[in-house]
Amino acid sequence: MPKAILENQPLAPLTTWKIGGPARFLAAPRDLEDVYGLMRLAYDRGWPLFFLGRGSNILIADQGLPGLTLHLAKALQKMERQGQTLRVGAGVALPRLARAAAAWGFAGFEFLAGIPGTVGAGVRLNAGADGQNLAGVLKRVLVATPQLQLVEFQAGELDLGYRSSLLLHFPHWLVVEAEFALATPAPPAVIAEKMRQLLAARKARFPANPRSCGSVFKNPPGGPPAGALIDQAGLKGRRAGAAQVSKKHANFILNQGQATAGQVKALMAEIQETIWRTRGVMLEREVVFLPDDLA
Repeated sequence: MPKAILENQPLAPLTTWKIGGPARFLAAPRDLEDVYGLMRLAYDRGWPLFFLGRGSNILIADQGLPGLTLHLAKALQKMERQGQTLRVGAGVALPRLARAAAAWGFAGFEFLAGIPGTVGAGVRLNAGADGQNLAGVLKRVLVATPQLQLVEFQAGELDLGYRSSLLLHFPHWLVVEAEFALATPAPPAVIAEKMRQLLAARKARFPANPRSCGSVFKNPPGGPPAGALIDQAGLKGRRAGAAQVSKKHANFILNQGQATAGQVKALMAEIQETIWRTRGVMLEREVVFLPDDLA
């Protein structure tokens, strides 16, 4: 076993929910060469392969993950400006991308300041907030396939929609780099102030407990937001063990102690069943279940 690969490593501390069992094998690649080497090793040995960024928007099973998990939060950190284009490694945190664009005097990225994920995960989900999303600034994406090929997609080829993209249909593809358009010049101080206001508004709306995954359910098309539906159903504060629907924003489930993935799933199922029974709306989860969703 290569020294860089650790066995039976806890994954809960690497997630924002602080929930989940251990990784059978865990590695933290430093660069794209490392990533390719580890991917090749996993495929050669027949191991399931999982990608973990900053650990938001995911729920890891209590049994943990089989095979090899690549922790990418400190890998693929390149950020390079080329004229009106910004090339960014998939491991770059979205708030860091927002700050960099602001420092260079380009608006359009401020909405990313409070989103805790990485560029790779953000592109996959078309991450957004405050009425904006990455589709508005994305130009191009580079993806590594299980065949270790590097495939290029223009933004227009990705079918980017609300919390969706073509990439979600290919969970074994790894986004390694994205290019963004720097198209809206603005004074850095003005951008910084807008980011400050957006962050203050998020702080006022969302729970203070950081042990959540972000929004649990997608907002249904053409109807009230998921949080409003859950609130109207009287489910704020509902618990399953140490997992609790936030009393501040009902589309957040908080880990109030030693919550398990099973408890979170039970609470999510109760919410979905209640909203379907009372409103005829089936809430679609935004959170990714691992390893279930990669089976």
